[in-house]
Amino acid sequence: PEGSVAALPEISRRLRQDRSLSGATQDALAGLLAELGRGDLMDLQERYVAQFDTGRSTSLHLFEHVHGDSRDRGQAMVDLNGLYARSGFALAANELPDFLPAVLVYLSTRPVKEVRDMLEDCMHIVRAVGERLLDSGSPYAAVFAALLDLRGEPPLVAGRSGIRRDPSLDEDW
Repeated sequence: PEGSVAALPEISRRLRQDRSLSGATQDALAGLLAELGRGDLMDLQERYVAQFDTGRSTSLHLFEHVHGDSRDRGQAMVDLNGLYARSGFALAANELPDFLPAVLVYLSTRPVKEVRDMLEDCMHIVRAVGERLLDSGSPYAAVFAALLDLRGEPPLVAGRSGIRRDPSLDEDW
């Protein structure tokens, strides 16, 4: 995490040079990066955990959204691990194969057709989580908007997730 925060200026510089994202997505990502850059590391980690690790609706584990706790999730994990192994990709010991950041790291090493196909399979999840984040006022929605942009998908739409924004809670946050 400290390395990620230290890399924020370089990430911001590269973002400004990228022409594959819409202006709105670039602005939203710049806002997220600025917020991350001025936050205390412990507070940032606490917010991240609260956002992504405490409930299913914004979980970064893709199969959680598809299979929940069913047995099918276990088999899907085994299948995805097999795909990774056949490609020579190794996960960190504590990572599950359906963790979206791990999936994206894997895809960064793969041919374009495989990337497109695999992203196509999970775009409905990316959209659903992104719209939940957008509706709750989370700046992390920008990351999901960027994934949709890169796939040429329509942008996130506020109000479709069923989450109503409470301004008083947002101000407290």
